[in-house]
Amino acid sequence: MSISRFPRRRNRAFTLIELLVVIAIIAILAAILFPVFAQAKAAAKKTACLSNVKQMATAAQLYLADYDDNYPLNAVNWASGFTYSNTRYWYFGLTFQSGSLAKLVPADGILYPYQKSGQIQNCPDGSNLKPSTGGAPFTIDASDAPLGYDKNVLVTYGVAGVGGTYGPFPNATSWDNVAESILLADAGFGSGTPQSSFNGINLPRNPVTNALNVNSINIIGRHGDMANVAFMDTHAKSRKVNNTGLTATQIKNHVGYILGPNTGVVTNPGSNYYYVPDKSSGNPNL
Repeated sequence: MSISRFPRRRNRAFTLIELLVVIAIIAILAAILFPVFAQAKAAAKKTACLSNVKQMATAAQLYLADYDDNYPLNAVNWASGFTYSNTRYWYFGLTFQSGSLAKLVPADGILYPYQKSGQIQNCPDGSNLKPSTGGAPFTIDASDAPLGYDKNVLVTYGVAGVGGTYGPFPNATSWDNVAESILLADAGFGSGTPQSSFNGINLPRNPVTNALNVNSINIIGRHGDMANVAFMDTHAKSRKVNNTGLTATQIKNHVGYILGPNTGVVTNPGSNYYYVPDKSSGNPNL
């Protein structure tokens, strides 16, 4: 019996043209999909940040319930055992480790007992912020302290704080329309190297000079020129920031401000609507 023989198949390599076609198809798919992946990643970071500010606003509301509707002071000092005092801020403590080294410790923050987490103070898009030393004669270690957010300056300094006076401090019940009153937001300074902000979000319009507070503007639209904002009723939303009149460096660093409704121009009355306790038309700080 004869056995039929089949021709042996040869392994055929890709031709150069076929290889180039495959590479071109992969390149086209990458060009289409990579921006989609980047947008999805940015949206996820924005959502995580929005959750952070919501939780932080809720923590502040819990604090109010324990302290007769009074917000915490901006900072409280206590003895460190060294030359300089420790300082507790809302979201971290400046705690001395030695006579020449202070560390920013989230667990030492005034609101930490209500938050139980330092990480909710970390905006995923704000990790490059550094604290200003303010000329301090000691080193500040900020490696453990998220520095992405700040609170409304009028919450802890009072309306007189616009002119530099500390207090009087408005009680939470003295604010008109808490659903339209900013409590905290994405924040930082960007006139030069981006720095953190923790002494308060400043008003767009200076009520004394009636001019834009150019050097003091510190809301950051780090999510595609959108800033995540928590209001005093604890709801949170993303708001577009305005950068009209700011420097090129500030614009590059996404610094901006949020104008009052139907204001349009920062020098007009009503620009500070979302920041001030008294929202009546006769308020000169409005």
